[in-house]
Amino acid sequence: MPLSVLCDEHIKYYVIEGLRRQGVDAVSVQQVHLDATDDELIISAANQLGRVICTCDDDFVRINSTGIPHLGILYHHALMYSIGDAIRAVALACQVLSPDEMRNRVEFL
Repeated sequence: MPLSVLCDEHIKYYVIEGLRRQGVDAVSVQQVHLDATDDELIISAANQLGRVICTCDDDFVRINSTGIPHLGILYHHALMYSIGDAIRAVALACQVLSPDEMRNRVEFL
C-alpha cells in the first residue's frame, strides 16, 4: 500500500503538485486548515488522517527524538535537491516504503 503524505508549510505548492502528477496522494497543511499550526498538532492531525509527514523542517526530526508517536516523517533538505529530484525522492519513498516500515521513523531522503 503506497504512503499518503501530509506536506507541511515548508513544502512548496509546485512540489505537492509534482507529487500528485507522480501518483502520490499528497495534501498540504493549508488544504486541511493546519497552516501556522504547531508541529506537534500537525503530527497529531497526520496520525488521524493516516498520513506520513513530508517536510524539510528540522523541528520534525527533533520531535521524533522525543518519542511522540507518528506514522512517519519523510525528511529532505530543501537546498540539497532540485525540485525534480525532491519530487522523485519522495514519490519513490511513497512507493517502496510501507506504513508499517514508516511508523515512528524518519526517512532521510
